[in-house]
Amino acid sequence: MTPLITTILGGLLATYIFLKFYLHLSQNPKEPPLIETQIPFLSSLLRMIKDGHGCYINLRNQYNLPIYTLRMPFGRIYVINSTELISAAQKQWKQISFAAVAADAGTAIGMSDSSVKLMHTDLNNENSFSLSWPRYILPALTPGPDLDVLNRKAIHVLVEEMEKSATKTVRLWDWTQRIMTSATTEAVFGPQNPFRDQEVVDSWFKFESNFLIFHIFPKPHLFFKNLFEAREKVAAALIGYMKAAGYETGSGLVKRRVEHHREWNLPIEDIGRAELGNTFAVLANTTPTALWVLWHIFTDKKVLEDVRKEVLGLVREESDGMSLVDLARVKTACPILSSVFQETLRHRSLAPSVKKILEDVLLDGRYLLKKGSMLMMPAPVQHSDKEVWGDNALEFDHLRFVNSTKWNRTAFRGFGGGHVLCPGRHFASTEIMAFAAMVVLRFDFVPVAGQWGKAEWKNSPAAAQIPILDEDIEVELRVREPERTWKFVYSRSEGVEED
Repeated sequence: MTPLITTILGGLLATYIFLKFYLHLSQNPKEPPLIETQIPFLSSLLRMIKDGHGCYINLRNQYNLPIYTLRMPFGRIYVINSTELISAAQKQWKQISFAAVAADAGTAIGMSDSSVKLMHTDLNNENSFSLSWPRYILPALTPGPDLDVLNRKAIHVLVEEMEKSATKTVRLWDWTQRIMTSATTEAVFGPQNPFRDQEVVDSWFKFESNFLIFHIFPKPHLFFKNLFEAREKVAAALIGYMKAAGYETGSGLVKRRVEHHREWNLPIEDIGRAELGNTFAVLANTTPTALWVLWHIFTDKKVLEDVRKEVLGLVREESDGMSLVDLARVKTACPILSSVFQETLRHRSLAPSVKKILEDVLLDGRYLLKKGSMLMMPAPVQHSDKEVWGDNALEFDHLRFVNSTKWNRTAFRGFGGGHVLCPGRHFASTEIMAFAAMVVLRFDFVPVAGQWGKAEWKNSPAAAQIPILDEDIEVELRVREPERTWKFVYSRSEGVEED
């Protein structure tokens, strides 16, 4: 062995020993147990790359710890497996902050430095910009007049799309995505909806699927020109919407978002870019969830039979021959469909539930969580726990949630949990269930290939919270009972005027 090779190998060995020593020396014994240390600061990262979305399930199965530490080149990640520790973390929401993570997204969507600084100010103060934001928009998303208008408009668009879909072959993901995107954005943004432009829609999904790049690389315009241009295409459309006061004819939700940002004196350009971030909340998860709900219904004859029988109970035959369906009843009168929706979230969610530690925390009086670190409560870990869900935890059980007293609410992470429970859950669940009910009543899906294949999603984007199909599925939409005339409505709350 030459002296040069000996010197290099010796240097590598010395570096390895030093990093191994430093790794353990810098780990406080009160912190959660340290794992994945074979290659200091790199083993965890390499495991994430290798295992992808299955990483945290594999680590749970291998180490069987309630909480553990992963040391990364850029810091610490604490990962919680125990539902008891999740509950403890949720109680300390000011110190274990989702708002800090959301504020970091300001840079990724291109907001000005001053607005990003504002988003990061007083993150443990309930009256700060970031913490007052969910409270401000909540009235538009809780059951009441504003939510009724949102639901009614979305269902109106869904009805129109159903009429266009009679007896034709479609690609299931493409069809579902187009319909849900149209219904959701029309309901939220109103007559001047910028997502009526297909180029804006295409740019949005291109940006959304590569969102992490804008977090990782500080100058994406230099290295990812096409992605940067896609982001700017959507941002320009939303800024134009704001400058044209399109929000004045939009939903109560978008109006309240604008009111909040104006109270904090955000520039109009940043208000438009904020909507770029807000669009994640209304599109990123609803569209793929709708796809998987349809998938689980139509690929299983028993599920289809049970759901169809149930939603037929919503139908009222009118004297004029109309078959009337009031979709305002879908959540209260369809426990099986509701269970299918919730089980889809349980079975398919990939959400990592990331939070940032703003100050040193002693979790549950036992575990030290260091300031500046990240905390994760991965949904797949909770949703695959056999102690919570039983021996069939890895299977899709469409009746699992019919009896709501049998499941652990902390372990169900479909809409997050604790202080950051998704404020848009009522709108999303009604829209998706109404869509599924309409499809089940009006159509049969027949796969063009002759049978349903296995739905693969190995190539889903790293940032995806609900997986995306690797390959779309061609299906024929066959109209059921073509002689029947349908009328779908959403009953209004008292004092809410029709559009």
